Formats: sequence, structure tokens, C-alpha cells
Amino acid sequence: MTRKSRLVALLSLCVAFAAAPAQAGVDQLTLPALKAPRAAKSMLLGVALAGPRIVAVGERGIIVFSDDRGSTWQQADVPVSATLTGVTFAGTHQGWAVGHDGLVLHSADAGKSWTKQFDGNQANALIMAAAQERVARAASESSAAKRAEQALQDAKAAAKFGPSRPLLAVWFKNESEGFAAGSYGLLLRTRDGGAHWELWSDHIDNPEGLHFNAIAATPSGALVIAGEAGNVWRSADGGTTWEGLPTGYKGQLYGALAMRNAGGGEDLLAFGFKGNLFRLAANTRGWETLASGTTKNLSGGVLLSDGSPALVSQDGRLVLGSADGKRFKVVPGAPLPAVAIARGPADAGVAVSGIGGVSLVFLSAQNDASKP
Repeated sequence: MTRKSRLVALLSLCVAFAAAPAQAGVDQLTLPALKAPRAAKSMLLGVALAGPRIVAVGERGIIVFSDDRGSTWQQADVPVSATLTGVTFAGTHQGWAVGHDGLVLHSADAGKSWTKQFDGNQANALIMAAAQERVARAASESSAAKRAEQALQDAKAAAKFGPSRPLLAVWFKNESEGFAAGSYGLLLRTRDGGAHWELWSDHIDNPEGLHFNAIAATPSGALVIAGEAGNVWRSADGGTTWEGLPTGYKGQLYGALAMRNAGGGEDLLAFGFKGNLFRLAANTRGWETLASGTTKNLSGGVLLSDGSPALVSQDGRLVLGSADGKRFKVVPGAPLPAVAIARGPADAGVAVSGIGGVSLVFLSAQNDASKP
């Protein structure tokens, strides 16, 4: 499948994923999100904490927040109506959300209001400029020139679709330094809180332009990206350089986590399509396949306060892991239609979001479940 046909397929998926299609002729980058009485019950694809506040983002540019542990919700002021896929906060007040059309939004008031920092039109311009620069550099070398010219033609073809590259994940180290990642190997970096974004895709070995589905930090401060075709990338220097850690699996990975082991090193977990789950022990290169207890997509994961992993499947089941990340068990109980998961506020275990909004799950009575 060519990159152009993959782009068409991804665009079709993005349109189908939203609960309702955009109105013809409406620019979702300029149309503010409509206020809706049941906004908190919509499809919410990302959830994070801004201090004690829960903030969730989702379809049609909807962002909602709660200051009373989910009892009541308010809808934020958002200047766009494109679907939002991820959200993160650095501290209590500074937050960023990403989504379709290459969107990056910023909040300086703990998610109450948002401004647009970046979109797919700007991404296209960065990609085009980088491709043109590669063509110029490779002019004297025929094989490199051919690859560079193909990349330029791909950039031009993608630009014809407009701001069509979804961003799928966002992470910030602090109020200045952060990354946004998404489709076709799109990786952006900022060092000034999002006032300026740099195209960072060339810093990671991804010649096929595979999708980046998630980005997260490990306990030691390393970064990990999970993506298409079973690929994981890790950076030990803040994202300047990356090493590939392919699992050998050929399907989608939707997330990666790392846990401290008894020796002080870090073991990696990668999870994704149809419940596939893998573990990479520290200082090794071979991934071990683990039993997750589910055949449904594992769409999100987080480390609990005790350092053990918690995953969520797209049929709404929580999958809790042992402290060493070697054994997993599906938590019994009614399913929660979930897509994303985050640590919960105060003594709440986790906050999960998906179809129908956000639910808090208290795990104190399920401690045995985290030790299968």
C-alpha cells in the first residue's frame, strides 16, 4: 500500500471514528466547539489531571473538566471543533491537547479555556520545507536524490488533503519542553511551551512513516513511543536521539510503559491490538509475549501509585499487572466503555474515558487483583 493510499485509509478511519461527520463546508479549525448539555457524556478520547482537576477531551472539540471527582462537569471554551485525541498537563495550570487536523491546543488555566497553538497547515509547511531541503542536499547523489524527491512528492500529495495528519499523543516534561506525535511518523518538538514547534520526525529512524500512537516518560526520565507494525522507540537523552526496539509483532501498539525492577533497571511493557502484550527486561533486546487476559484492543495504560501497571481494553475492562509486570488479570465487574486511562485524583485509583464520558475506578478494594 502506498503512502497516499494509506493516507486515504487513515482519513476514512478518522471520519468514521467521530460520532458525527463534520458539516459540509465547515472549517473545524475555525469553528468553536459547540456547548452541549451532555458534553460530559460524549466520546472522550483522552483524560489527564490538572492538579486535583480531571480534564477530558474528545469528539467535536469537546473538553470537559471536573473539580469534584467527577460528580459534576463543566465544558471548556475551545476555539475548534475537530476531534481531540490526547491531553497532558505540566503542573497544575499549563496543559496541551492534540487531535485531528494536526491540532495542538494550549491552556494556561488548568483546562478551563484553550487557544490554538498549531495545526496541520503549519505541519504541512514544515514537512514541505524539510523535504525541499533534503532534495537540495541530495542533488549530487543519485540514490539519495531519488529518495528525497519521492519524499517531496509525498509531501505535496499529502498537502493537497489540507491539514489531514492527526496528532494522536502529547507529552510535556515541564512547562517548556514537550513532544506531539501522530500519523505517518509526524513528530513535533517544542522548547518554549508550544509558542514554536519544530518538525522532529527526522530524528527517529522511521523510513516507512509508521504511525506514532503514544508517547510517555519512564520512571528514569527516558521517553518511549509505541507505534504501528509492533514498533517501539526509546530515547535516553530527552528525545534528541532514539533507538528502535521492535517487538517482532506486526500489528498496532497503542501504548508503552516502563517499571523499575528489583535491580534498579527499567523493564518495558508494550500493548495494543487484540490484547497483545509484550515485556522487554532491562538490558536485553528480546521481547517476551505475556498473557493479558483479553483479546480486545488494549488502548491505554498507566502506572499506579505502587508502581504496578494498569491497562484498559476497548471493551471497558481494567487489566491490572503485578508489581514486576509479568502477570496480568482482568478486573471483574461491569465493563466501562473506555479508550484512555490516567491516574485518578486523591485516593481514586484511575480515571478512564471513552464512550459516555469519564468514570473513576477505586482500586483499594481490588489490591489482590494487582498481584495475579
